[in-house]
Amino acid sequence: MDRIRLPLIPRGVRWAAVALVALVILSYSIVPAPGSGTFRTGPFGLLGYSTWLHLLAYGGLAATLAYTLHDTPRPDWQVLALVFLAVAAYGAGIELLQSTLTARTAAYDDVLTNATGAGLAVVGWRLVTRYVRFYRARRVADLRVPVE
Repeated sequence: MDRIRLPLIPRGVRWAAVALVALVILSYSIVPAPGSGTFRTGPFGLLGYSTWLHLLAYGGLAATLAYTLHDTPRPDWQVLALVFLAVAAYGAGIELLQSTLTARTAAYDDVLTNATGAGLAVVGWRLVTRYVRFYRARRVADLRVPVE
């Protein structure tokens, strides 16, 4: 079975994407979003809306960081452990910051939810990379069809 081919864009662009995702998470963590509190449950009614947002935000950050570090010479387990620890620490730091703000509240459950989102993304990344082959794409002309 052929692997799906996906581009590995230049490292600077990947790091910029990590910084952008982290800044978006920070900004939404500091300033309450308009309409906050209007939704009680997330999709399928399984978890609260806030829980879904935390899982998606920190899972997205972990996936972006894993993609950024994909071509490092370290073994996969070390890279993925670093990704998990860095994103979980970032989530804990955001909660500490929220504890100092009057308009926001910090919760230990959110720290665990952030870490769970990062952990799910790391496991998902490991599974997906078994079926993907990355290639370097320095410019638009380098992009290829994912499957032939």
